[in-house]
Amino acid sequence: MSEELKKTKYGFQVPSFAFIACLLISAIGWCILNFSKEYRVTLDYTLVCSELPEGKKSVITSDTIISLTFYTRGLNYLNSKYSEHNRVINVPISELIKNKPKRSAYTFSNKEMRDFLIGQGYNDLMEVTNPEIVTFYLK
Repeated sequence: MSEELKKTKYGFQVPSFAFIACLLISAIGWCILNFSKEYRVTLDYTLVCSELPEGKKSVITSDTIISLTFYTRGLNYLNSKYSEHNRVINVPISELIKNKPKRSAYTFSNKEMRDFLIGQGYNDLMEVTNPEIVTFYLK
């Protein structure tokens, strides 16, 4: 019996080394192609407010969900910050409003929220897509 026709005890042919090598090379090529593409994905994050200014007891936000659109390469999406359980943004209110005059309601545009999030360590290839304006009401 020749090498190619050898069968296991279950009656299946054992794949040749050349077949396994080609399969491995094609899998590596597929991964390289897919992970080198530029991707755009929008993810929803929950806003959690902390560090209230002195004299304030609570904060209400106009929206508790914020949509962020990320532009990056496929391999970067394996980063843990994009996973479901890490989609929470901690917003220290004192830090956010430090350059604004004192009042009870603070409104931030998409650009202001984006700049704040980049300062908090988020990727600069990101934009805030929804909502257009986030308002924080302090009591």
